[in-house]
Amino acid sequence: MAKFVNSKRAFIIWLIILASAFFQREIIADDTTTNNRLKMMEEEIKNLKQVLKENGISEKAAFVKEGLNEITEVDLEREKKLDEILASYEASKKKEDEALNEFYFAKKTKELGDKGLASWFGDTSTKPFLENLGRNTYLGGYMDVEYRREEGGKKGFDQKRLIPFIYADVSDRVKFSTEIEFEHGGTDNNRSDGEVKIEFATIDFLINDWINFRAGIILSPLGKFNLVHDSPILDLVDRPLVNRRVIPTTLSESGAGFFGTFYLGEKSKLDYQIYAVNGFEGLTAEGESRFSTGGGTRGGRGSQKIDFNGDPSVVGRLAYSPFLGLEFGGSFHYGPYDEKNDNDLTIIALDTTYQNGPFEFVGEFANAFLEQDSFTRGKNSEGDTVTDVVPDNMWGYYIEPRYHFMPEWLQTVAPTIFREESTFTSVIRWEQLDLDGAKTDRLTFGLNFRYTEDTVFKVDYQINTTTKEDEPSESNNNTLLFGMATYF
Repeated sequence: MAKFVNSKRAFIIWLIILASAFFQREIIADDTTTNNRLKMMEEEIKNLKQVLKENGISEKAAFVKEGLNEITEVDLEREKKLDEILASYEASKKKEDEALNEFYFAKKTKELGDKGLASWFGDTSTKPFLENLGRNTYLGGYMDVEYRREEGGKKGFDQKRLIPFIYADVSDRVKFSTEIEFEHGGTDNNRSDGEVKIEFATIDFLINDWINFRAGIILSPLGKFNLVHDSPILDLVDRPLVNRRVIPTTLSESGAGFFGTFYLGEKSKLDYQIYAVNGFEGLTAEGESRFSTGGGTRGGRGSQKIDFNGDPSVVGRLAYSPFLGLEFGGSFHYGPYDEKNDNDLTIIALDTTYQNGPFEFVGEFANAFLEQDSFTRGKNSEGDTVTDVVPDNMWGYYIEPRYHFMPEWLQTVAPTIFREESTFTSVIRWEQLDLDGAKTDRLTFGLNFRYTEDTVFKVDYQINTTTKEDEPSESNNNTLLFGMATYF
């Protein structure tokens, strides 16, 4: 019996030892797992801190780093804390994006920037909007000032343009936009060339990508430059000659029509605009011509009031982009230009825009054809031609390569002036203009500095050569220009 008891006791002791060994092994295993997790987390946190150190300018990294500084011990709460920080960051960014996307025009501007495209690829819907006035109404604008020194000509300062603009989301489909132009200080008794006018004012009714309706004072889609001509965007002080004399930028006309975009693939698209507008007022019923070989079509540019000949014109543009960074455009304007409604004006324009990294290239060509009869050619009672009341044919073009750069040593020497977003641009523009025999060749060299994308300082030098058919000698008025422009 004692032997049996001893055997039983030995068996129980053996079971206890065996169980203890088993549980000890599980505890050790658990401890090992825990230690392994802690070591893995410590390694991850170490790597994360290294990334934060190497990318201190990253907004997301900075946000995470700030949260991790609150953790004082290496424990299992680190993983949870990290998830909370990242979730908080993503939520805040999502809220910001949603607020931005609520405003239609700001969304269009952001899309252009997200694609890495220059402002030149935009249009009237892509502006830097800075101030929300409530009910999704935004206020902004731009201003420029210049100093001009012509050889044997003008010398002095000119506050050329002040352009406030207002954009608004009236509803999900109805959008309003307008720009008001003050030129040369506005109108007063001392400045005959000053003016105040509505540059454009439109109401858009959005339907879908490929068809939308627009009505109001329309910025005519005649060439690319007439749509994208804000001074802070331009790299030279003066506008191209062809866009002052053949296409009289800014060309605004009352009318209505349609616009839209067809997406042809992942990277290609086709944009169009087509409007019925009041058209030009080039020749009055009394025989007063508003077109000339000196001013081109500028004196008769589009009407914002009731059309004086009662017959609307048509203006349209088609722009094809085969891939991101390249665009080809073709446009036209057709309609009567005289008050008697007997003669038509046809303007055709071709433009191109290309961007590859810091290099950009833009160019535009336009040709204006004017129909002429006995009235426009100034016939006398015997039918003999006395004089040409209006020019016959006017054309011009320009090509403009640009290159953006920023020397690193400048950012090292003066980082508060030459910031990360600052850039220099070297630019050359070659242009020719022929207004029915009055010819001008111009070569412009320019260098500008952009403190930010919205503010630019410019210095240009123009080499001008002007000839006329009845005056074989050349005249030159080379010009030095300084300019500054900024959005606000």
